[in-house]
Amino acid sequence: MGRASNDFTRSALRTWLRESHVHRWVFALAACFAVQTLVEVLGWTTSLPIENGLLRVFALHPLNAWQMGEVWTLISYGFLHYGFMHLLLNVLMLYFAGHMLKTFWLDAQVSQLFIVGTTAGGIAYGLASLWYPTWPPLVGASGGVLALLLAATRLSPTMPVYVFGVLRLPLWGVSLLLLAVSISGLQGPNAGGNFAHLGGALAGWSLAKSPTWLFPETRWTSKRKSSSNTSHLHVVAADGMDLDGILDKIGRVGYDGLTAKEKAFLARYGKK
Repeated sequence: MGRASNDFTRSALRTWLRESHVHRWVFALAACFAVQTLVEVLGWTTSLPIENGLLRVFALHPLNAWQMGEVWTLISYGFLHYGFMHLLLNVLMLYFAGHMLKTFWLDAQVSQLFIVGTTAGGIAYGLASLWYPTWPPLVGASGGVLALLLAATRLSPTMPVYVFGVLRLPLWGVSLLLLAVSISGLQGPNAGGNFAHLGGALAGWSLAKSPTWLFPETRWTSKRKSSSNTSHLHVVAADGMDLDGILDKIGRVGYDGLTAKEKAFLARYGKK
């Protein structure tokens, strides 16, 4: 019975991971946190500074403390977290924001933006640290998560979100609240983290309507529309549905204003 149960669990996990890049990122963050916790426990039991060594190599430090060639920390910092609640909040937001954005973007594009947002958050922290060189090391995936959330918000600001499964808010309200919290904390003990939040949010908002810039390959028919002076790439499905036109419509009237056919098109597009 135990072996059959383990086989079922592994099979279910593999299926879940194959379903979405978002699921793989959630798993990656959880796995890294498990390794981080084991390393920290080992340090506590042996009285060795192993945790400090982990932060030294993978966390993001103020620019004045950078060692030569530590550019990887602009991404690796996002895979460390200060405690389980820090991880849990980021994983939950990643899961829901990622799937909301998949309504409009390809799965791989969502994955690309998560990395871009994490990097943008790290850059914002690094630049701000020139004025605050005593900041503690930065860890956490919040910059990447907020990039996904703000991109989804720009595309469909009125999309309903049920906070704690009960309180119904428009997506723009949730994003505005999180941004307000980050701005209010720019002078607090987590000022560096809040700069990273805003850097990731800015990246997501800026790139929301440019998914093909991040990941241009699609499984849809592409055709180039041109005029005498300019030309641009337009993504069109086999049935003539126009992605750019639908995204423009979402910006005007919100996701709820789409027809059933347009919503079905976006649902199919998001699964690619």
